[in-house]
Amino acid sequence: MAAVAVAAGLAAATTVADAAAPPPSRPLATGVVDAATFGGPEAAAAFRRVRGAGASVARLTVDWQAIAPTARGPAFAETNPAAPEYRWAAVDRQVKGAVAAGLQPLVSIAGAPSWAVEQASRRGPYKPDAAALGRFATAAATRFSGRFDDLPRVRYWQVWNEPNLNVFLTPQHDGTRPVSPDLYRGLVNRFAAAVHRVHADNLVVAGALSPFTVSGYAESVAPLRFMRDLLCMSGGAHPRPTCTSRVEFDVWSHHPYTSGGPTRSARLPDDVSLGDLAEMHRLLDAAIAAHHVVHRTPVRFWVTEFSWDTRPPDPKAVPATLHARWVAEAMYRMWQAGVSLVVWFTLRDDPPPPDYDFQSGLWFRGAGGLATDRPKPALAAFRFPFVAFSGGRGIDFWGRLPTCAGATVELYVARKDPRYRRVAQVAANGVGVFAGRFRTPGGANRVRARIAGTSTWSRAFSLTRPPDRTVRPFGI
Repeated sequence: MAAVAVAAGLAAATTVADAAAPPPSRPLATGVVDAATFGGPEAAAAFRRVRGAGASVARLTVDWQAIAPTARGPAFAETNPAAPEYRWAAVDRQVKGAVAAGLQPLVSIAGAPSWAVEQASRRGPYKPDAAALGRFATAAATRFSGRFDDLPRVRYWQVWNEPNLNVFLTPQHDGTRPVSPDLYRGLVNRFAAAVHRVHADNLVVAGALSPFTVSGYAESVAPLRFMRDLLCMSGGAHPRPTCTSRVEFDVWSHHPYTSGGPTRSARLPDDVSLGDLAEMHRLLDAAIAAHHVVHRTPVRFWVTEFSWDTRPPDPKAVPATLHARWVAEAMYRMWQAGVSLVVWFTLRDDPPPPDYDFQSGLWFRGAGGLATDRPKPALAAFRFPFVAFSGGRGIDFWGRLPTCAGATVELYVARKDPRYRRVAQVAANGVGVFAGRFRTPGGANRVRARIAGTSTWSRAFSLTRPPDRTVRPFGI
């Protein structure tokens, strides 16, 4: 909205006391994962773009197989980051580029060389050797310990990607019995011991689960079933221990893709979409209370991958304007469920057909590199998420500033005409989160937030809730 129209509608602001009590201080950091762009020739510009989008984390996908030698010779010192057999150059560039842009790298390690699996498999690494993964994790964490050559420190280490899906880890079942949770527990414990041995305050991220049960060529264990088996907990409203096994990690993560909007629950009871995150968090809390999680700091709950495709360019995806609303509300719903980091997939759309794949970027892909990309409406919602919902006692609101720092925030409402008027002034807490309730004369149909004294505005959020719709997470 034009600044003139906003200024013309100014009204007296309420005091902070007029809003509901300030929210808890739990933060909501953001990040981006885009392996192709981060590993490409414009990586430096891409990392700067991520930082400009208000994010503080870049998730870097590291393929163990690509770094390790094709054969393990007798002289190969697997724990030595300077071993000549290792090929670190691509990872070094990405870690340096992320840190130079002011981002924290989240290094996600998966894959396995052929000599570190029980047998080759077309469907993913078959029984990776946990001890070998631990040795590689030692080399990686040592290389990025802040004490090796001129390489920066990495604190966030994710062990595997979607281990409940056979695309990434096999076997998933022995007959009908899930076996991937036990296999993954061994991988996590060896990985965590290695990473923590290098730096006790490194954070090990486990989980990163696929949200849906699938069968056929692609096969998975439902995420809640996988989690219960991994953590040795029962199901039900009050999970109880079922065995004595323990697993070591500092962060639990999930990929809560959904077939609908930000409140949609998964169709199957053990699947986990956005609307089911609170149930997953309860199970995690029960496992922590049962001392089934070995951790050095309070265990965090992260989303290390999430998105929807947009239309355009995907003709079967979410319309771009609705997509922006969904992004803002999804951020709020994840924060509500206890999530403190959300990583978006991806930075920019994939190329069009015949290479057509994911169209979930925060930028529409241009024909001539990053400089020709166009921001999607969702970019503003990702950078400055803000929601408002009309209820019987007023308008409830929530937001998180792109600075993730304390500030005074002004709230504005509009009716059918284009003018906005200021109705409230609130304080964002030390991590940039603000929330509360205000009353306003009837007829308001949209709300915006602004950092006081600046030109930093959120997108307008309509008080009219659009109906939910069924979509495929990746459109076509």
